[in-house]
Amino acid sequence: MKKNYSSISKNKAVGIVLMLLSLIGICFIITRLFYYVYEYDAQYSPIDYGQFNILSYFTIQSNFFIYLYFFFAAISIFGVKKAEKIAFNPTIAVLVTVYVLIAGITYCAGIPMGMTPPFKWDSAYHIFSAVNQIYYHMLIPPAAFVLLLFPFTDKKVSVKQCLTLSGIYPFVYSVFSLVRGAVFKPTYYPYPFYNPEFIWKLFFKDKPVNLFASYLIIAVLLAAGISLFAAITALLLVIYNKRADQAIKTAAL
Repeated sequence: MKKNYSSISKNKAVGIVLMLLSLIGICFIITRLFYYVYEYDAQYSPIDYGQFNILSYFTIQSNFFIYLYFFFAAISIFGVKKAEKIAFNPTIAVLVTVYVLIAGITYCAGIPMGMTPPFKWDSAYHIFSAVNQIYYHMLIPPAAFVLLLFPFTDKKVSVKQCLTLSGIYPFVYSVFSLVRGAVFKPTYYPYPFYNPEFIWKLFFKDKPVNLFASYLIIAVLLAAGISLFAAITALLLVIYNKRADQAIKTAAL
């Protein structure tokens, strides 16, 4: 079946913007890996887990996925046909957007709840770190969503396939994080909601910790979290498939 391409698939200005977003984001990650300063913080970083621990964060992983997608989208716009296998794949477009949106929404929701470290602007390292967080959580997620509103082709997303795939990555990531925190030393959880002691204190305050009950609560929260992934995926599927039709009709005028 012949593909119908939208006008954005050949828009060089869009290609330049996507390439810049991709390269800047990758440079941020690489720089953070080698420009690392450990600062003790009883709440957010009580132990120095090393410079490469940044790779264990869902935010970094989901951002890396979207940077790769932006890169392939950019070079496809500039005529690299092989890149279209990724750039013009609507399932990939929806999934990477869902992941980075969840990362951004979770981070921003955690700010007023005191669950994310506050921004600091008093040194070069703190400024760099704050700019990183803003880029990862507040700039890239809306940029990814806006791009999703302008499909490259009229190819529709397979609803069943996309909904099934959307929960696999967060599930595997969560199981790995729980096992890592429970088995390996020093104990480490990338996010507090994976920590059974944090969860217990959140719900039961000063009562003695019951690990079995804590993991049951985490299991319920994990199921709710994956349901959220599925719900946002379903919403984006509806939006994407409608926009795919509209984009091609607009290009045909």
